[in-house]
Amino acid sequence: MFAKFKILHRPYANGLQQVLSPYQMSEAQWGLIRYLSEVGPATNSEIALYWSVEKPSVTALAQKLIDQHLIYVVYGMDRRKKVMHLTEEGVAKYQQLKKAVHAFQTSLLDGITEEECELVEMVLEKLQQNIRK
Repeated sequence: MFAKFKILHRPYANGLQQVLSPYQMSEAQWGLIRYLSEVGPATNSEIALYWSVEKPSVTALAQKLIDQHLIYVVYGMDRRKKVMHLTEEGVAKYQQLKKAVHAFQTSLLDGITEEECELVEMVLEKLQQNIRK
């Protein structure tokens, strides 16, 4: 199972990058925009924890999106706490990318039932819980 998961990852990531490239967007940038749109405003620390990466990785990624006017930062009472939000441009970009990514992902699900998708989601959720123990 893990070997198949590993083998699937690279072709999926490459296909996703092909979808995102015309929009000058990386997979990681898309991930941050998607998170902010679907979950809501967040700090770099929250994103780093969710993705299991170091905070500087998120900071660099966020700066690129700030430079593109897709996100903005609001400082908390403690100036060290910076909360990221999507700009109007960011919301529009998310909607545009969501359609393209959804079409790509839907094409990959050809011949796969909704029940099979739900089962895979359940297994992945359990794996995620186990890996965090």
